[in-house]
Amino acid sequence: MAYLRLRNVIKSYDGKTNAVDNITVDIDRGEFVTFLGPSGSGKTTTLLLIAGFEYPTGGMIELGGADLSLSRPYERNIGMVFQNYALFPHMTAVKNVMFPLRMRRFPRRERHARAQKMLDLVGLRQFADRYPRELSGGQQQRVALARGLVFNPDVLAR
Repeated sequence: MAYLRLRNVIKSYDGKTNAVDNITVDIDRGEFVTFLGPSGSGKTTTLLLIAGFEYPTGGMIELGGADLSLSRPYERNIGMVFQNYALFPHMTAVKNVMFPLRMRRFPRRERHARAQKMLDLVGLRQFADRYPRELSGGQQQRVALARGLVFNPDVLAR
């Protein structure tokens, strides 16, 4: 059985035109999948549906056999790395990485250690106290990746 399943998923914003039109896909645990298509074909909307930032108009989204269709983003164990990185400009790199841990109520003592470990993973420990404006685009992208991975998500959408 597939780990992540989308069954006949539809998303319409206006009730007339479908941004996502009846997508069905099975993704195994550990599988790497890329959505390809022209601008406006529904790639980003599909990822937002999986992460819970949008709700489907029809169909079902399952993760590990559980229906996610109506669950909120913070109720899913799904990491999201946004195209524009969506880093908080008033937070340092380490605080940006710790943010999802705080939202998920990880123990305070564990947050900093996990964030430092992720910054090590992406090669940015020495930049932990810098703000996004003080980082290059590639460094910002790595901070966003660390933030998406820090809580050990079941799925990472990018």
